[in-house]
Amino acid sequence: MGKKSEREKSRKIWAYLFIFGLGIAIIIFDMLLTSADPVGKSTLFVKNDFEKIKLTHPEEVYEKVFYGNSVVISAFIEEESKSGYVNMGMDYGTVEDLSKILERNMVSIGTDLVVGANYLTFLDTLDTNPTYPWHRKVYEPYLYFQRDRLHPFIINGIGNILKGENFVTGRHTNLDRYVYYGVLPDEEIDKKIEGYKELYWNRGIECYEKNYKALQNVIDYCKERDIELRFVWFPWNSYIAKPESVIAVEEKAKKIMGHNNIEYIDLADAFGKECFHDLGHLNYELGAVEFTKEIDKWLNRE
Repeated sequence: MGKKSEREKSRKIWAYLFIFGLGIAIIIFDMLLTSADPVGKSTLFVKNDFEKIKLTHPEEVYEKVFYGNSVVISAFIEEESKSGYVNMGMDYGTVEDLSKILERNMVSIGTDLVVGANYLTFLDTLDTNPTYPWHRKVYEPYLYFQRDRLHPFIINGIGNILKGENFVTGRHTNLDRYVYYGVLPDEEIDKKIEGYKELYWNRGIECYEKNYKALQNVIDYCKERDIELRFVWFPWNSYIAKPESVIAVEEKAKKIMGHNNIEYIDLADAFGKECFHDLGHLNYELGAVEFTKEIDKWLNRE
């Protein structure tokens, strides 16, 4: 009985050691995957805007950053600017996203940070791109987090093989972010206005509280690291008057900036309808050219 009991005890110890070792191996493997980020870097997968920025700007420190949502992407022509700012505009980018990026050291900023702001930059309930890395929970494995891109890639690959083709039939090499051309007809803008009224303009100030808190976090982050922080309030298409709810959202954000002595410029009325693609996006062939010329003066303190 004694020898049998010892063998049972030994087997349990080895079983526990195996489970422990397997757990450690899985954690190390996940850490290696996270560091390598094969989904985010490989041309086998479509890239989100943050991945495109990191791949086109591989430097470890971005000295000057112009952050914002899609209005920044389409308005600020980095290649034409003489300011030296990186266009870090991302679809659905909010102040809360910026706060998470900075807190998790996903981008290192050297001396200057400018945020292109409108009311959507502060909306807590704004739809987002779930593949942005800061949305990954601390306990979420890399492969599980990337499932929405891995699953169709594997299924499509198997389908290709069954059709007698190669597993991989195409690559995603385009790293350009989406910009807007032309001016939408009035009837199309009217449709957008109705949609915005339903989705955004009827929301109370309570739908912006997380981003107001994130704004203070970003301000504190920059002060602690001696990074100059400034804001640009983006142009508004005068085709429709700015709703009271939007004005209220912007005024509260401006109060926070004023309390913290944060410089900002308000370009809400700076450009005519011909410069807009829709309500908020400047068109790339005219609006972006004029915006880049104008904002360069302010960025360079001319």
